[in-house]
Amino acid sequence: MSGGEGEGTNQQEPGTGGSGQPPSKETADGGRDADKRLSADNGREVNDALVVGAQYYSPELAPKGPTANIGEGTFRDVHVGHRYEVFLGEKAAPAAGPVPEDVLRWVRERYFAIDRYPEMYDALEKRRVVLLRGQPGTGRTTTAIHLLDRLAPNRVFRLGCGKTAKSLTSGKLREEDAGYVVELPSRVSGGLTEAILDEFRGKLEEARCYGVLVAADDPRHVSAFGRYAFNYQAPDPKDLLRKHLEHEVRPTDPADFGRKLRRLSEAAWTAEALGPCPRPSESAWMATLLAKHARGESTRAEVEQDAKEAVGHQVTEWFGELLGLSPGAELNEALRLAAFRIALAVFNRSPYTLVADAAEALSRKFTGKGTDKDKREMSLFADDRSNRLPALRAKIVGGHATFGRELIPMELIEFHDPRYPTAVLDHVWRHHHRLRTALEPWFAEVGKDSRPMMWVRAAQATGYLGRLDFVSVFTKMIEPNACSDDWDDFQSLRRRSAAIALDQAAQDDGVRPAVIERLRQWRRYGTAEQRWTAAATYGFALGRGRVLEALEELRVLGTPSERANPLDRGDDYEVVWIAGFSVAKLLAFGKVTEVLDHLRRWLAGKRSSLRRLALTSLWHLTSFYGFELDHLSVSMENDRPVLPHGAQRWPLLLALCAQDDDTTRRVTELLAKALRSRDGDDLARFLLARWVRSSERDPALLDVLAGFMARLVIHDGDAQRLQYLLGRLTEDWADPLRPEVTARLSAALRNGEGTRVAA
Repeated sequence: MSGGEGEGTNQQEPGTGGSGQPPSKETADGGRDADKRLSADNGREVNDALVVGAQYYSPELAPKGPTANIGEGTFRDVHVGHRYEVFLGEKAAPAAGPVPEDVLRWVRERYFAIDRYPEMYDALEKRRVVLLRGQPGTGRTTTAIHLLDRLAPNRVFRLGCGKTAKSLTSGKLREEDAGYVVELPSRVSGGLTEAILDEFRGKLEEARCYGVLVAADDPRHVSAFGRYAFNYQAPDPKDLLRKHLEHEVRPTDPADFGRKLRRLSEAAWTAEALGPCPRPSESAWMATLLAKHARGESTRAEVEQDAKEAVGHQVTEWFGELLGLSPGAELNEALRLAAFRIALAVFNRSPYTLVADAAEALSRKFTGKGTDKDKREMSLFADDRSNRLPALRAKIVGGHATFGRELIPMELIEFHDPRYPTAVLDHVWRHHHRLRTALEPWFAEVGKDSRPMMWVRAAQATGYLGRLDFVSVFTKMIEPNACSDDWDDFQSLRRRSAAIALDQAAQDDGVRPAVIERLRQWRRYGTAEQRWTAAATYGFALGRGRVLEALEELRVLGTPSERANPLDRGDDYEVVWIAGFSVAKLLAFGKVTEVLDHLRRWLAGKRSSLRRLALTSLWHLTSFYGFELDHLSVSMENDRPVLPHGAQRWPLLLALCAQDDDTTRRVTELLAKALRSRDGDDLARFLLARWVRSSERDPALLDVLAGFMARLVIHDGDAQRLQYLLGRLTEDWADPLRPEVTARLSAALRNGEGTRVAA
């Protein structure tokens, strides 16, 4: 998104990548092109997208090791294979036949009655058939088995169905005086009607049997099925956990073992490990883990890690469902749902329409369908949000989208559990090679979208995948962007995407050395494009974690003229620009002292190339605003400066100066020296245009700016030059500076001049 605040025609958009361009390039046209490129970018949008995305790739949320396998598998030493699939809320085995006695016994002992259970029982007893509509994994099959076992003890069977709902009414039942649980796939449940249910009821009555149909949510109202249907809601997870804990107590356990389990279940770390919206199977699994922990058989860390594996088991189940489907409408619908889950994993906590659009683009790559005819053949309810959200284990939350520097209220979609984004990406990349080959061009497609909430988040996800398989991801997805020679791409999206991806990949200890080695290689021998990407990469967490080394690398990258080749194409200034930008970002990342010290030495150096880099860095710094410090909320150290109220909209350097006298002294001396340089007038015009306009409607900021401008008056002529520039703003044709602001700042300059003369 893009937008502005209408603060005057001379003001350019601030923020990350949005700083103005000092007109020190050899060609005037090149300078104007750079201004156009940068003012089109929107710093706060990029910044906010980085902050939102980074929180889902932390080591605490990322899976450790392979995810769980579907079918026969274990969470450590607790079996979770086919035997338990029915009563733990998983998919029932597809084959028809009797429900095993041990399963029936387990259900009798542990079943927790849901709301409206008595109504369901009465309806089944009177009408012989009920339909339970709800989401997979919520315990529908468990409830069905419990209902049937009460009416037909020890004679509960699974019944297969045909390809249509009408198949329920054909043929005879194999057993009489029995109960039948029937799981209906969406292709069957979609054709279910009250008339078919009436016919199925007659079939059951003839054999003195009962039947419970289990189906997914349906857009049709429950009344469309007569009095047969019930909307199914899972039991409260806390109540269900307590129920399972009661059954974990053994006769040999101490007398206070039950109380110990209850205390563990109420602990904050248990709730965090279980997740915000657990399925019944996960509550049962947590009860088993807590019982082992209470007996001293496992540590808290092992419980937390095993709970994470339950997330992987859910993701494995999601994608395992694709394996049993034949080509056709049902498979295509399942692939669309898989695409939505992957898109949500990449763009978690984004506007619903953004995720839906990205999911649709990915589903076309999965299914190979994209014509108008294909779109007409899609299910009318394929994009029904009320049905989509439970299947995704997602929710709609209030939030905002960033538009320029403004925050627009907007509904966002996110997984219930923040562990799902990395779990989904991890599983797909490791276990589904054909899906993986479709993901690569999809990432390239969404990475070209100019909206930061698209290309930034896609780059972060690419970097996370690089942690899993760096060689492949780097070769196929990162390096082509890093080497992009499209200098007409005025936002440099491809190279910036590569930089973000490399930084994200480098957050893995095992991958970081390979990233650093490649950046050094590019610095020594790379093309202009590769050196540009290397410089951009050092402006993120990788550079902050090793700031002195990063500043040294940026010193070399940002002074390409020192080793220029006569045959070079003349793209050096682009590399200087991005190197200066990364230096500025390191300060915004909290490395204030280190960056200011380096800029002071560079600006005092004898080499013009180094002074040029320092001035470029200062140019960027004067364009940054307080919201740049949002990066620190996800950074490695807890050293984020506390800013005054409302200072997110202040120029970053002024916001920092308002908090610390030493920083004020350092910044003042640095800017005063820069303003006396050859390009000082250009910097002064840009600085005043930015800072004065920002303070025009903010009295607190105006006070800080007035004090700062007085301290800039150090040498003879400083006040006169700044007063002249202030007058230019006052006489601006489109947006003249307000008289009271001019008067306040002019008085500050006179005071500064008086102090200088007196000294």
